[in-house]
Amino acid sequence: MDASILIIGSGTFGISTAYHLAKRGYTQITCIDKHPCPSLDSAAYDLNKIIRTEYDEPLYAELAIEALEAWRDPMWKDIFHETGWIVTTCGDPAAAEHLRQSYENLKRQGQADNIDFVEGKDQIVRHVPQIAAAKGLDNWKGLWNSRAGWAHAKNALAKLGSEAADLGVRFISGAEGTMTGLETDGNKVTGIKTASGTVLRASRYILATGAASPAILPELSPQLWSKCWTLAHVQLTEEEVQQYKGMPVVDNHELGFFFEPDPVSGWIKICNAFPGYQWREGEYAHDGKVEKYSIPRYASDHPEDGIPDEAARAINRFIDAVAPQFSGRPLLGARICWCTDTPDQHWLIGPHPNYPGGELLLATGDSGHGFKFLPTIGKYIADAYEGKESGLRKEWQWSERKWHRDPTRPGDVVEDLRDVGIGKGASKL
Repeated sequence: MDASILIIGSGTFGISTAYHLAKRGYTQITCIDKHPCPSLDSAAYDLNKIIRTEYDEPLYAELAIEALEAWRDPMWKDIFHETGWIVTTCGDPAAAEHLRQSYENLKRQGQADNIDFVEGKDQIVRHVPQIAAAKGLDNWKGLWNSRAGWAHAKNALAKLGSEAADLGVRFISGAEGTMTGLETDGNKVTGIKTASGTVLRASRYILATGAASPAILPELSPQLWSKCWTLAHVQLTEEEVQQYKGMPVVDNHELGFFFEPDPVSGWIKICNAFPGYQWREGEYAHDGKVEKYSIPRYASDHPEDGIPDEAARAINRFIDAVAPQFSGRPLLGARICWCTDTPDQHWLIGPHPNYPGGELLLATGDSGHGFKFLPTIGKYIADAYEGKESGLRKEWQWSERKWHRDPTRPGDVVEDLRDVGIGKGASKL
């Protein structure tokens, strides 16, 4: 337990890993990031995220059930809100099959008692009366899960980061916490280069840098595709906050999703549904040619960006269709949120193949579904660190995976941010 461990990234995977390693008795854990913990660039640095168990992949259905139980621990009081959620489709066959398979996986796990099939306005409004004015509800069909809900994401990161610090984890931010590359000696990692010019050294390293991973290590770019999604908020009155208090999460695969209002700000968060955007600024020399790949254009570096006009229009269309009582209100706090996809939506957890000594462990590739596992994902990354099979699952290992479409994201074209009006000053590809 005396080995020194350096974790790069203080988002969902990094903080959870630091916490679980410290709980196991490791005493020399350092977590670095450009920003103080929790990282401003983390996808989870957000007002709220959905906590649910519906997966068409049996592995994640099982892990999500475990995570949901963990969210019920008293340490998450006032952070996890078990409001239930309703997840639907307007009829897309792939989305409908996804929901059917998700139900079957929960049934096999003995977790289907709290699931109801819903179809049409009457059945949906029975669970979510707040959307009685929504248009086209008779075309919606899907699942109602009374045990799901949402968590205050930023507060959850801060809570677990504080718990990790109390256990002795050291957090470093600023230039000294900003990784710029690896120091290597042949096929061995000897340190982490930082923006301050210093090299940080440890016995082992864990890369938990999320969407920034391919920017930091370009050789990861064939395995990872950094994409961003858009969100915004509308302001509710005090009376409306009370009216919508406890509202289940409403998610429609073709339109988007929204939550009950934040009791402090009175904001309701709304996300439109689409395949995501990219920012193809990275360059990687591979097989004799230079390839462009997507890297994050973080809001922390470009606060002037906001969101594309087309995304704002999509969010307003969602409001007009699902919550027309809020139509015409200004969109507040509009921004983009970066994740990094793998070809098959399985996470990338395991040793970096270029360094057979095992001193560099990869823990990234959230694929847009990492946060709900905050209380538990670090346990599996810690298992991988210790060489245990439970953390070194074949699904998570570096391999030649084949890209396929995620049925929960409508559309097939991932546009570049330049093409939708963001970063116009940069040169065209």
